Amino acid sequence: MDEKLLSPCGSYCAPCPYFTAKKTPKCLGCDANKGQMFWGECRVYPCAAKHKVEHCGVCGEFPCDLLVGQFDPELGPKDPLYRAGLLAYRTKHGTQKYIELHKKLEI
Repeated sequence: MDEKLLSPCGSYCAPCPYFTAKKTPKCLGCDANKGQMFWGECRVYPCAAKHKVEHCGVCGEFPCDLLVGQFDPELGPKDPLYRAGLLAYRTKHGTQKYIELHKKLEI
């Protein structure tokens, strides 16, 4: 798992059909796009940069309405709650264990 493909909001770009080009337009990932995504501007990415945090789970305001309110309509409003749980796990157990969990869950 490429750590550069872990986004501040808890998403992992590698399995995304836009990243893998199974859907168009091809996306280079959150970090490569600096939050300027093909679907519009991500509000979470610049917020994490402003707070100088690697991911939302280590932010003093976690979990916030901004994170919980931004979701892919295809995945629904429960998705950011799922990602928040993963970020809490990453914060407590570290990035390596978070990556291992992602692999187990195949997400």
